[in-house]
Amino acid sequence: MKLRLPAKTNLFTPLNLLWLVGFGLLLAKLLFSLNIAWQIFNFAFQVDESESMIVAETLMMDHGTNIYALPGPDLFISAPYTPFYYLLNWLPLHFLGSSFKPGRLISFLAAVGIAWLIYKLVTAYARQGGFSLVRARVAAALAVLIWSALGLVAFWGIAVKPDITALFLGLCGLLLVFTAPQDKGANWRLLFLRLSPRLLIAAGFFALAVLTKQTAFAGVLVAGIWLLTRHRQGWKTAFGFGLSYIILGFGPMLGMNALSGGGFWYHIVTVHELPWNFANYWKFFGGLLQSYQLFFLLALVSVGFWLADLLLRTPAEPASGWLTTTWERLRNNPGTFFVLYAGAAWGEGLSAGTYGGNHNHLLEFSAATCILVGLAFTRLLALERQKWAVALALVLVCWQGVGLFVGEGRVRPDDFPVVGAVAPGRTLLDGLQGQFRDPDWLGLEYRAPLENQKQRLAEVAAFMNNDKGPYIYSDNVSLMLATTKPIFTTDPFTQTHATRYGRWDQSKLVAMVKNQQFSLIVLRQSIAGRVAAGDAAGDIYISPELSQAVLENYRACRPDAVTIYVPKSRTDLPGC
Repeated sequence: MKLRLPAKTNLFTPLNLLWLVGFGLLLAKLLFSLNIAWQIFNFAFQVDESESMIVAETLMMDHGTNIYALPGPDLFISAPYTPFYYLLNWLPLHFLGSSFKPGRLISFLAAVGIAWLIYKLVTAYARQGGFSLVRARVAAALAVLIWSALGLVAFWGIAVKPDITALFLGLCGLLLVFTAPQDKGANWRLLFLRLSPRLLIAAGFFALAVLTKQTAFAGVLVAGIWLLTRHRQGWKTAFGFGLSYIILGFGPMLGMNALSGGGFWYHIVTVHELPWNFANYWKFFGGLLQSYQLFFLLALVSVGFWLADLLLRTPAEPASGWLTTTWERLRNNPGTFFVLYAGAAWGEGLSAGTYGGNHNHLLEFSAATCILVGLAFTRLLALERQKWAVALALVLVCWQGVGLFVGEGRVRPDDFPVVGAVAPGRTLLDGLQGQFRDPDWLGLEYRAPLENQKQRLAEVAAFMNNDKGPYIYSDNVSLMLATTKPIFTTDPFTQTHATRYGRWDQSKLVAMVKNQQFSLIVLRQSIAGRVAAGDAAGDIYISPELSQAVLENYRACRPDAVTIYVPKSRTDLPGC
């Protein structure tokens, strides 16, 4: 019997070349991002204010401070997040002391875990939809690379901040709910106690997500709707699932609020009551759309397939009332789950428009978009006779892949060694840069810390630590963490606005400044520079009363990486 070998696959067909180029560009962008992430991981100072806040407050917890107590005049503690991410950082910081590395590692592992969950969700969709699993794995791998190549993910996936961890936990719950057998629901007699183990574990993941970040509601909302419509006696299943989630997620919060005398509510809700405006939201969401526009277009292709499934009747489908037929198609179509999730994630991302918000609020919508792109390619690969559609989609991926470099990667045409050296190539790259680059999108965040920046901040931290005065005030908390001086605020932004809205009493702090009790005041930007630029003194990081007290009782000294103010009565510092 002769062994028949499969025919050789020609890798150099136009379609296969497009696959190779698309994967290659995304992999190159991933390596580009990993280089930046590695340098941020080893950077000794904050790349986002929340990093210092979380590290400082975790260390305070380690020393017995109740960070959720109502803040008194001696110390402003922000603690604007629910406790699980603090607890994850607690043990390593107990042994290591002040360090950003444990929290950054937790975020990185969560970002990697999200990539794995995107792969599992796309392949699970293929199984439920009856599509080729082999082809779906290729589509899922592409979705994973897209997620991994986003600069938004590269930055927040290496920052000490709970968003990525909360998203990972929420996606764990989504995967368990989406793949749960339909015939196993709740037993009404024992409520959630007889909920299937898979759904009970899913409720636990969603509870941990909201205990990590209090706005993590998109996943659990979609899970509840899905269980309500898909499972036998769905209302019992959804009720048991929801009750489990509420007990596991909000029971601990109620306990913490009672023990803190309402302090937990103050930190988690009250300090976030800041104005929302569309311009602030569009600054971030518009940048997201411009930077990743073709990925969003491919996600809309997936929505188009879902709508076609919803509206077009198959020959084998029995005739029925339009409303009944549409409802059955909705509940039996696995794509409904992911379209609902994308909508819920977009709604959750509206919080980016809150004053002080940032693009970290758009991470969940970005993950949902990557999943939809994977679903779109799963469907496109199922079109045996329309390979042109796959080719066109891959052209968009390749175009977007180059756009990632010239847009958020800030790679100039001159940096492309061959293409950028000739006039047509330069014109093409200039056009791409105009198409994809938003000057405000990841402008300062997504870059490796500069060598002179590292050195100058280290010198400032050493100068602060060597100062003989007992107290130093700073709006850069990472500099305070690098010293042995006591911290007076864990979050200068929140402190300033809590003062502005009458939620914190700054009188003692202002009195200490007027009495020149701080041997140094270290600010990221000089007060005079802010006023000269046309901004109100103390607009963001220092209140007007506090800035006025500084100007009256301190003089600027050593303007470099920061501005250092020393008491006007102090004469022991040469050059000040």
